[in-house]
Amino acid sequence: MQVQGVLPFSAEETNEEIFARIYGEIARGKSVPAIVCIVRPYVNTMGKINLAAGKLEVRLNSLIAGAPAPVRESLAWILLSKLFRRKLPPGHAASYRQYMNRKEVRRTHQLVRQTKGRKYVSGPQGEVYNLDPIFDELCLKYFGGLMQKPQLGWSKGVARWLLGHFDHTHNAIILSRILDRECVPRLAVEYVLYHEMLHLKHPVDHRGARRRVHTREFKVEEKLFEGFKEAKEMLKRL
Repeated sequence: MQVQGVLPFSAEETNEEIFARIYGEIARGKSVPAIVCIVRPYVNTMGKINLAAGKLEVRLNSLIAGAPAPVRESLAWILLSKLFRRKLPPGHAASYRQYMNRKEVRRTHQLVRQTKGRKYVSGPQGEVYNLDPIFDELCLKYFGGLMQKPQLGWSKGVARWLLGHFDHTHNAIILSRILDRECVPRLAVEYVLYHEMLHLKHPVDHRGARRRVHTREFKVEEKLFEGFKEAKEMLKRL
């Protein structure tokens, strides 16, 4: 299937040749700089791009560097469009996501993250709240005591925009330290931890190019939390 907005490609094109060709399409009238592609098992699959001193340096994840030509071409359009602050032609984002959502690709990427990625986990005891007993209470009340406990911890910084997250690669639930204060009601901490426990129960749903983090089942079960609306209002006031 030809992705809309993609020029005809050659299966023999190198990554450097793909980036050079698309650079010429985006930066019409400008000379194409020397292009160097560095391939490593990076944790970041999107890669990085830097233009300086007449050289374009592209850092590519080995997972993408060996992908089919249309996928590599789509990534080149994504990175170069960001570099030049141009609107991304339709189809490229979906092409990239569809490849990354393939089961075998996700599995390989997860293994790379486990090997290369570093994860700071402080431990469950904070200055005010200990996540261990809270997890045990929630597990017994909402999950029949059958949920295996992941690593629990508090974030290094005081994040306001991300109150919690579940890292499936390192099997860890991390809550923001903004919740670990005496002025924060325990109900708010319980709700955020419960929300992340649901992510442990309901994995991300991958369907084609779509990636659904909060599935229908997730949302239904989230509302079973006692004090759901009250906890949401508490968090809004933080």
